[in-house]
Amino acid sequence: MDLMGIIMMEGVDGELTNLQKPLVWPLVRPVLEERFAEKPRAEWLAILKRAGVPCGPVGSRDAWFHGETVAANQMRIEMEHPKLGTVEMPGVSVKLAATPGSVRHLLQPSDQAAPWASIRKPSAPVDDVAVPAAAPGGPLAGVRVIDLGAVIAGAFSAGVLANLGADVIKVEPHQGDSFRSYGLGFAGYNRGKRSLVIDIKAPEGRELFYDLVRQCDAVVDNYRVGVRERLGIDHATLSAINPRIINCSVSGYGTEGLLSAEPGFDPIMQAASGMMETQGGGEEPVYYQINVNDTASALMAAFGIVAALHARERTGRGQEVLTSLAAQSVLCQSGEVTAYAGSPPPPVGSLDCIGVSALQRLYPCADGEWLCLAGTRPEHFQQVCAALGHPEWAGRMTAEKALLEPRDGQLAENIAAALSGFDRDDALDRLLTRGVPAAPAIRLDQVWTDAWLKANRYLDEYEHPIHGTVTGVRTFGEWSRTGGGFERRAPLLGEHSTEVLREFGIDEGRIESLLAAGVVKQG
Repeated sequence: MDLMGIIMMEGVDGELTNLQKPLVWPLVRPVLEERFAEKPRAEWLAILKRAGVPCGPVGSRDAWFHGETVAANQMRIEMEHPKLGTVEMPGVSVKLAATPGSVRHLLQPSDQAAPWASIRKPSAPVDDVAVPAAAPGGPLAGVRVIDLGAVIAGAFSAGVLANLGADVIKVEPHQGDSFRSYGLGFAGYNRGKRSLVIDIKAPEGRELFYDLVRQCDAVVDNYRVGVRERLGIDHATLSAINPRIINCSVSGYGTEGLLSAEPGFDPIMQAASGMMETQGGGEEPVYYQINVNDTASALMAAFGIVAALHARERTGRGQEVLTSLAAQSVLCQSGEVTAYAGSPPPPVGSLDCIGVSALQRLYPCADGEWLCLAGTRPEHFQQVCAALGHPEWAGRMTAEKALLEPRDGQLAENIAAALSGFDRDDALDRLLTRGVPAAPAIRLDQVWTDAWLKANRYLDEYEHPIHGTVTGVRTFGEWSRTGGGFERRAPLLGEHSTEVLREFGIDEGRIESLLAAGVVKQG
């Protein structure tokens, strides 16, 4: 872009990571916007791609769903409905090579007796069946996972498994996961793991990695397509070493299609899939602050690994598990892309979108706090009228019509005016007492003090050698017999290298030799 001067701007001070700072970015943005406005999009995309910069166009949801990438990865399928005709909908977003899933049929009427007839009944009453004692530490206690993931999609999937009790070993190169520069972001997505630094590109490092694989259950990564083969750590290679190993790989655009070899990043997938355009309502694209495709990919990867572990109980063999950001860009829009001839269009957002209808939107209250109203049934409208002291509204329109009222129409104005006369807690009490779905729209700083989150133990505090006392997510689920949650904080680079190698039975002489050669690094 011929803008090297940005590096010397005050606040940037020669360090590109400073561009992430909230006070620096507003100074840099106008400079970039002015330069981008000088050339058409196609020209800029060509320039940036030649320079190896991840980038992509902002597109429409319809074009993405009916495009080559989605089709090549079987994320668009068609099913026949007896009344609606052909229904387009998403396919299966995580692919298990040996035990693949499928969309078997649309929702359909059922013979009340038939489903139960095929269910295998226990040979004895449940109370009489001996239940083996569960291992402490979570439902995945005893499962060993090698985490080769970087940034979010791959790394967080292993973090989810760690939260469920798996022993997760984060194998990093000497420079570490590039996401370490994000500080608390790295700490959040990598909590519960141990760090082992190995140079896998070195022959001795690769052999050491193979020795770990022989004693592990799963390997997860988010390399670009083809990288695993170049490194000699693809599923075919690792399966020959350990037939029970499960390999899960998260790619950007999937393993098939013209874009399969391209690097995938969450914002680019937001843009390509129509998420940004639709959220902006056709005015300007809106960037999702949450890494929705990264997070969904991590969760689906973790789900795929758990499914493969279950399948291994039956087959005795591991398998390859594949998913992608592109697949999740469709999965996360399942309700919006599912369509048939004549189906109503899905709602769209807008700049500063506050909701999709009068009964499903955000409203400010008298004390300056906001609440979210989520009325979806006719009786919700009637109870909103009563709760806010305006029963006459129910006489002006049917409840069914009220559910269709726009977010900026007369009904929305009436509700906004009424709520402006109540403090938020008072308004919530009135609404919830009458069964109206509603909740406070809390700010990020209120998360740490919210009474409901505290009562349900969503968060906990722990000590970190760099960040001090850190508040983070305690657990992703409660397990009555096995517990769960994180056993440890996110690791420092190479913090557990020698500890892990000793646990895997690597003798001291070999460890010392690998450290001396720089193949392994102890933090």
